[in-house]
Amino acid sequence: MKKIVVAGRNDAGKSTILGEIYKGLKNKGYQPLAVGSGVQDEKPYLHKGIDVNYLHIAVPGPGRDVVEDIERVIRDVLNKIEEKNKLISSARRALEELNKVRSVLELGSLSPRDMPKPAEKPDVFLVEAVGINDGYKSVESRRLADILVTVIPASIKGEILMEEGNILLDEADIIVVTKIDETPRDVTSTTVKLLKRIYPYKPIIPVVATKGVHTNLVTEEILKMMIDPLILIDKAEQYQSPKKH
Repeated sequence: MKKIVVAGRNDAGKSTILGEIYKGLKNKGYQPLAVGSGVQDEKPYLHKGIDVNYLHIAVPGPGRDVVEDIERVIRDVLNKIEEKNKLISSARRALEELNKVRSVLELGSLSPRDMPKPAEKPDVFLVEAVGINDGYKSVESRRLADILVTVIPASIKGEILMEEGNILLDEADIIVVTKIDETPRDVTSTTVKLLKRIYPYKPIIPVVATKGVHTNLVTEEILKMMIDPLILIDKAEQYQSPKKH
């Protein structure tokens, strides 16, 4: 199953973007599992409309491999869902047998309506890379991601974009430019134009994440990459050409 990693600097709007992607994928029939890394408070995610049953926080210990910790959390969650569904299935069968006995004794049937329904198994993972970034040089985010969504504020300085070794930008599959409603129009325009010049083959999407403006375009790009893996191969070949400054 695909792991979509939303990465970027603090206060870039990652959790808001993750919430919008979650809703977008849900509307397309997917059941995402959202994982926050290095964040201990679930409330910001819940406020974004993420189902508490599909929200988990990974807090790596000092010196631990962050990628392994997040992958362990994902495995644990899937195992717990499977175990819970087995218990529910067993309980339903037991209730059916009990109702057969009650029927013979003319005691009436117990309703299965109060029993929980089996949980839908997640088919895609959304990870917010909190606490595992060093500016835009996070190797861990790229290691973890099948699809890497890098989030940057529109007000970011041009010299930062031009720096060498910006892994989250150089290897991003999608670049999302946030806070365009809080940034002067000319600054936003300069940032987007510069990104398009440096990364001509990447989707570069300006959004107002808090209002859901253009966030559907982010989901659409993710769906393209999930459905057609050849798109990622084509992009990888395009990225091999030298970056122009």
